[in-house]
Amino acid sequence: MTDYFYSDINENHDIFLHDCFADAVSLHRNILIFHFSEGFFLGGTNPQNPFESLARTGDSEMRIQLVYTNPDVNVNIYLMKETTEGTYRQEISLEELTNLLKKGEKLEFLYTYQGIDNDSVLFRCEMHFDKYPFRRECVLLISAKEISYHWNELFQEHS
Repeated sequence: MTDYFYSDINENHDIFLHDCFADAVSLHRNILIFHFSEGFFLGGTNPQNPFESLARTGDSEMRIQLVYTNPDVNVNIYLMKETTEGTYRQEISLEELTNLLKKGEKLEFLYTYQGIDNDSVLFRCEMHFDKYPFRRECVLLISAKEISYHWNELFQEHS
């Protein structure tokens, strides 16, 4: 795991992944790590944001402490697939997602839904490919003890 200067557990719900691209995912001691080379967003109310308006981090990570020791129990990944018979949900493994990102595909985060008990989180995403179908809807359902966000620098977003 990379050491970062700043971190936050997003208690104020002022860290946003919307329109952010993960370009790598890894598992380290029951912590699922999504790497964002182009960063994610901090709202103006975040105490670590000196701009008091929307800011983007540089190179950063989201770390998810998994509830169970078996990652296959913690992480369910579904890609929507179009066929001539219709659309269906294709489950892929964490290893398959890791390999897709290693090949250069990107995972765009769109929406985050956190459970009331904080033991589960659902991410609505899109997988971006360099060939047809170019992108597919994706859902990640993760059993999470804690989610933390890590970065070194912030850049003010200009409207």
